Amino acid sequence: MNMLPMYDKFLGEISSDFMDVGGMKTACYFYQGGSNKTILLIHGIGGDFHGMIPLAYHLKNDANLVFVDLPSHGRSQLIKNMEMSDVENWAMNLMPTFGGKGVSIDEVVAHSLGCLAANKMQCQKIWYISPPIKTSVMSRISSSFFYRTRRVNQYIYLNYYFSVFRGLCLVNNIRKNVVDLIRWLTKNTQVTRRQYLEQSKIARDVSRGEKIIISEREFTGLIVGRRDKISLPVNAADGVKIDKFVELDTGHLSVLDSPELVAELILAE
Repeated sequence: MNMLPMYDKFLGEISSDFMDVGGMKTACYFYQGGSNKTILLIHGIGGDFHGMIPLAYHLKNDANLVFVDLPSHGRSQLIKNMEMSDVENWAMNLMPTFGGKGVSIDEVVAHSLGCLAANKMQCQKIWYISPPIKTSVMSRISSSFFYRTRRVNQYIYLNYYFSVFRGLCLVNNIRKNVVDLIRWLTKNTQVTRRQYLEQSKIARDVSRGEKIIISEREFTGLIVGRRDKISLPVNAADGVKIDKFVELDTGHLSVLDSPELVAELILAE
């Protein structure tokens, strides 16, 4: 089934705004689903809120939805020489900022780098999807290479066809509908050269160390892809209690591989 027209229609129902989050201009997006529950969705590195649209589409009948663009991503402020601590500090200020706007977040659903931010948020219920707790050797080598050669590689990395190819390498399901989805996402996601330079640094920094990015919560859910080429599949986080652990037959981009299944897991809890 071709979902792209429905995703386009859904995008037209989402409003956008900017907030000052700890001194950083942050793009935020809102979908009013008429529910008493609100879910915040946070995308991964190199993308923007569009990357969470397929998953959000399957959540929209059961929750109000809020999206943000991470610092140096999408329409949010570019942070020069960005460090992981910048993402963490931004994240710690995000919930209070939403609260000041009268927006109460009940759940956070984060993918990849978004998990680093989610870990610093005060929320009772958090879902981590493909968190980079441990990264593969190939991921560490490639992120280091892309960082060292970033000023030359930017012309290749940001090329539409290379971006589509890169997306296809990160999914397990390469059926036509997924290929079309990745093409749609690539066209909708805008990454500037300056953003890429900062994103490549963060990707290198995240892959260098095994950073603990899951903390104790009232509820913690962990969804990993069995065929993830970026984050090594894990079922524990150094003794942290995982209330719900699910391993899917997906790649790193399970939010594109199987958005319906991921949504079903989230709504079941």
